[in-house]
Amino acid sequence: MADGRDDVPYDWNKVINPDSTKKPAKPAPGKGPTPPKLPRFTLKLDLFGWLMAVTSLIIVVGILVLIYMSWLFQAEGQRVTAQDQGQIPITEDFASGQPKPADVLFRIGGSSSMGSTVMMDLVSAWMRVRGYSSVRAEQGDKVIEVKGSRGGKNARVLIALASSHGGFEALTQQRLEAVMSLRQVLPAEADRLSALGNFTNASSEKIIGLDASLVVVNRNNPLNRIDTETLSRILSGEITDWNQVSKEVEGKIVIKLENLGADFDASPAGRLLGDREPPETVTFLEGPVAVADAVSRDEKAIGITRRSTGGVKALALNERGARSVGADDFSISTETYPFTERLFVYVGSSGGDPNARDFADFATSPPGQELVARMGITPLRLGAVKVLTPPDAPSDYRTFGRFAERMNFDIRFYDGANQPDSRAEEDLKRFVAFINKNQIDKRRIAVLGFADNVGARATNIGLAQSRAETVALALQGLGVTPGVVRSYGDSLPVGSNSDERGRIRNRRVEIWLCAPPACPLINLGAEAETTTRGIPQGVRLGPPRPPAEGEPVPKG
Repeated sequence: MADGRDDVPYDWNKVINPDSTKKPAKPAPGKGPTPPKLPRFTLKLDLFGWLMAVTSLIIVVGILVLIYMSWLFQAEGQRVTAQDQGQIPITEDFASGQPKPADVLFRIGGSSSMGSTVMMDLVSAWMRVRGYSSVRAEQGDKVIEVKGSRGGKNARVLIALASSHGGFEALTQQRLEAVMSLRQVLPAEADRLSALGNFTNASSEKIIGLDASLVVVNRNNPLNRIDTETLSRILSGEITDWNQVSKEVEGKIVIKLENLGADFDASPAGRLLGDREPPETVTFLEGPVAVADAVSRDEKAIGITRRSTGGVKALALNERGARSVGADDFSISTETYPFTERLFVYVGSSGGDPNARDFADFATSPPGQELVARMGITPLRLGAVKVLTPPDAPSDYRTFGRFAERMNFDIRFYDGANQPDSRAEEDLKRFVAFINKNQIDKRRIAVLGFADNVGARATNIGLAQSRAETVALALQGLGVTPGVVRSYGDSLPVGSNSDERGRIRNRRVEIWLCAPPACPLINLGAEAETTTRGIPQGVRLGPPRPPAEGEPVPKG
């Protein structure tokens, strides 16, 4: 260029950013560089925005509330289901898999009807006998606490009110040390409890008494007896009017039953109903007194309840093919009355709680049985009773009964086995003590065997003889040799042979005491001689002897 500017290079940085040539300002003494300012966000909501925010908050809170309520309903549903099934709730005192609290002597649970009556008084008496003072019972909704003190220390026994099934379940879970039950342990339950011992024998299965369910009507009802088949049809609603039962009574039948909760299925009413449901007109009441009171005020009512007093009449019962039986003490103690119920206490025999075992032994001891009797329960106390033999009995049995007395217990056997059951095992020991205490000549003892009617009569005579011999051998092992061992086969059924429960009751052995000095010899007689040829191999007749190895197990 003419002026020479073309020789001067351009500083394009200055052209683009003229301030880049300025020197940065020095910061004031003691101050650093000023930090950059962050952008400030301001939420500005109009009316619609606020409504949306509040609505969203309400929805979130609602969802949380629904989740909480769902949890509550689920927990309550589980609690109600457990209660309906008779389960023992899991609480601090009944924690699963945890040891019992330090101040608890033992925990027993199961049938609520046993806990609120028999068990509360028995536990209180046991604590007093064991030296506890100021013993008192405090009854809650589902738990009874029996408290006392000894040596300056307080102690408790906890009684959980649920069902027999719930008791066995809780014992399996180590939440109890003992079970109170209105029924015998089921095979599956016994299997789950096998680590604690054999729950089907007398070491773990303790029978503390015998209760009975009565069929009651108003005192103005002329009916005096009823058969169980008719009663079943009444309970199911098939029979609705009294004139369908008897020409002497008329009017619509009103049914009153005791509320047994989850134990209802095991009760006589539950067994009669089977898979059927009772009609909606049935009234369930709390306790036997309430049932008796309701029936006493209604001439058309019928009820089934445990023994109680009041303005009611108890009906005699008969099962198909068996004689009519009333609920007297002898019929209950021999379990001839169809609705007799054993009251069980189960404790572990292998590593079981010592306090629970001591309590079970006390309940079956003479002092415990005295207390059971005062409660209106039939105790397991032995005695010889003069009884009337049935008119349809074999002639020599009727003759024998005129001068002999019958012991107030029958020996029964495990199902499918020739082994006396747990009650029979203890009754035989009690019987030997009774014989020795009263100095009764052993030659006066007669052991008479019976069977059900399944199979040939000759077979049943042999099976009944085998049972009688089994009992005679057990007595011999205890130092007592009976004077007579005799079979009556399938004669004199006390239960219906049309169902297994009745057949089990018919497989029994009676024990009689003859008049002094000794029983007369009772032979099989002409009737048996005609059947002897048909007795199958393995069935024995004649004097008692131990069974040979491999012999078939009597069941008929």
